[in-house]
Amino acid sequence: KLGEYRDEKQTVFISHADAEEDALFVKKMIEERFGYEDFLIAPIGPTIGAHAGPGTIALFFMGKER
Repeated sequence: KLGEYRDEKQTVFISHADAEEDALFVKKMIEERFGYEDFLIAPIGPTIGAHAGPGTIALFFMGKER
């Protein structure tokens, strides 16, 4: 879970498929709930985007366990 790995310097990655507004909403939720400040938001590439479709949001972070 995101909150269990409290590395204050962790970068949280958010990818989106033509849904930047939704990605920013997810960022805001994570900032408010967990206090992280370092984010990288980027579009999903064409290969994954073709399979997942428009509106997809992907969240990446380091966890305590795999």
